[in-house]
Amino acid sequence: MPNSIKNIVVVGQGAIGLLWYHHLSQQAEKYQVSLLASNQNLLSPSELISANYHFTPYQHKTAAPYPLNYCQDKNLQQAELVILCLKSYQIAKALKGLAHSINKDCIVILAHNGMGTTEEAAIMLPEKQTIIAMLTTHGCLRTGSLTIVHTGIGQSDIGLLSGQLSKSRQEQLTNLLSQALPDVSFHRNIVEKQWLKLAINCVINPITAINDIDNGDINHQEFSAQITQLLSEICEVANAVGVELELEYLQGLVTKVAKATAKNCSSMRCDIIADKPTEIDYINGYIHRLGQQYGIATPQNTKLWQQVFALSTTAKQQ
Repeated sequence: MPNSIKNIVVVGQGAIGLLWYHHLSQQAEKYQVSLLASNQNLLSPSELISANYHFTPYQHKTAAPYPLNYCQDKNLQQAELVILCLKSYQIAKALKGLAHSINKDCIVILAHNGMGTTEEAAIMLPEKQTIIAMLTTHGCLRTGSLTIVHTGIGQSDIGLLSGQLSKSRQEQLTNLLSQALPDVSFHRNIVEKQWLKLAINCVINPITAINDIDNGDINHQEFSAQITQLLSEICEVANAVGVELELEYLQGLVTKVAKATAKNCSSMRCDIIADKPTEIDYINGYIHRLGQQYGIATPQNTKLWQQVFALSTTAKQQ
């Protein structure tokens, strides 16, 4: 395994992808950073060379243009770190296209909502490939093509999902990411943190999408019983796979997050409004599938999964 990380590829030109690309590329003296976008094969050679993106820092009002270095085959082949900032339903397809180019020592980071992609990644990548989960609370809004606004300062948690990562490599990766976009923490039990974020998403995302409301509105009394049932089902399913979650703690966590993001439009609600596919299959749908696997009834999660799926005509065409 290489002693240093010098070549980094960020996959995805959405809000979080461009956010990480921006902060990593600002340290160009340390790293070679490139962006792999889904539409770059449609660009002419001159467009690829002269491309820019626009970034507005947190609490700033004006955007500034920055040069964009699109990823080429050699970048992927030389990459020591690949960060996939994609929707959960895009991960498998992306990895299928990248797997032949990524070297066996490359660290692969999955940054998305929901759960269930680790199993898909394991099929696409070699058995010993190092796969890391990343969870972030940074707020970022995509306001146009290759245009983003950093709307909220947060933090990121990373942890090993499969493969191996030495202590020195772990520290190197954590320091690299934290220096680019603070703060980043490494967790030995990242799966538990994934479950906590999943529980929040299982409540806030579908309820706001179905009812077309802002995040803070889910704290209204009318949703209280529904939220309790959703979280009770999640606790039971999590326990079946060896993850202990407490109902009261989850209820407090959901209330806190909804309050902190009260005026925000959830990502799932935004997807429904834009008639785009949602990540519902990897959120409430994931709970539904695990429930079936372990013989646990999940009527409320199953209901929301089906309702959100039915809302998007694009989703039906997947």
